[in-house]
Amino acid sequence: MLTKTIIENILIIFAEAFWIISSFAQLRKLIKTRNTKGLYAPTVVLNGAGNIAWVSYFAIQQLWVPFSTNIVSFGLTAITLAYLLTNKKHFVKAIISIAIIGPLTAILIIRYPDFSGWTAMIFNTVASTPWLIHVIKTKRTSGISEGSLYFVLSAIVCTYIYAIMTSAVPLIAGCIQNFSYLMVITWYYYKYRKRN
Repeated sequence: MLTKTIIENILIIFAEAFWIISSFAQLRKLIKTRNTKGLYAPTVVLNGAGNIAWVSYFAIQQLWVPFSTNIVSFGLTAITLAYLLTNKKHFVKAIISIAIIGPLTAILIIRYPDFSGWTAMIFNTVASTPWLIHVIKTKRTSGISEGSLYFVLSAIVCTYIYAIMTSAVPLIAGCIQNFSYLMVITWYYYKYRKRN
């Protein structure tokens, strides 16, 4: 018989697997094509900081499965950032972003550990907002994969159910934010994909 804990772990494993597959696909494409278009050093650093804050949050809550998978996600983000550091175009922005966001993250997590989930949610929101604005302003969706939209939707649904079951309020808020962004991007994707 499936217990509540087993169901929670299955949900978060699926959710995190979808996020990790999405991140890995992006990293693989980056290394293979060497095309950094659409990647911004501050965004990558903010996502990495978000991963660290989520790791802190899940450790405090003693939720070890998402704790572990966020370490993997951080590793993929760190590799992406390392790749950007080898690119002259992104090097200075990456260094400045690390110099500002790194200490800020450390201060927030050390001084306000109980708010690390909210720190993570805010960092992830700030990181994804420029891309959303870019899609809305330019109506360009050529870099968006239809399959990735479904992977992200699946990840959000699994994460949201998990967050409800574990009463993880920052995670619930993050899922609502991710879902709203995804719906806007999906609408633009299907409306303008023929143009792109």
